[in-house]
Amino acid sequence: MNEPINHTANEAGYAAPARLLHWLMAAGFVFMWASGFSMTELVEEDGPLEELLYTLHMSTGFALFLLLLARIAVRRMFPPPPPVAGLEQWEERASHAAHIALYALPLMVIMVGWVEVDMGGHRMPFYGLFSWQVLPDVEYVGGYELAEVMEEIHKWLAYGMLCLALVHAGAVAKHRWVDRNDVFHRMSPLRK
Repeated sequence: MNEPINHTANEAGYAAPARLLHWLMAAGFVFMWASGFSMTELVEEDGPLEELLYTLHMSTGFALFLLLLARIAVRRMFPPPPPVAGLEQWEERASHAAHIALYALPLMVIMVGWVEVDMGGHRMPFYGLFSWQVLPDVEYVGGYELAEVMEEIHKWLAYGMLCLALVHAGAVAKHRWVDRNDVFHRMSPLRK
């Protein structure tokens, strides 16, 4: 017979601002993966839907950049709770490494995407409110079309981030249903 899930072993949870930013970013990245795949693989090239998806993708990418900066600030103001009691040493190390990667990979994906947009001669839009270009147009570097190189790097970093997010969600599920330790409660959007 399965033991009941221990909800009280992890009473120390993340602060409300950290939880809000976590779930806003999770929703934003789900949109980014869906829109990125759709605009490059599913919709008519140079059609109005593709243009809309590109605009929303770039705008949301910049919004996620701002949320990531806020999340880093919140993490400094409200340190995360201590590791879950009873973790194996390798689990604690893997968790720490994964959390660092869950900050670093989004930053890399966003920055490479921004370089791709700027170097491709486009302006970075923000939901139709304004747009700007930070970097100069540079079409070729060393015989390579820079925007295409950045597009490939952006795509593969995004796929790597998706894999990491799935491993992260899998670890939460493992703790809940195998270890019977409800770590999800620490980051639950419904936690009071």
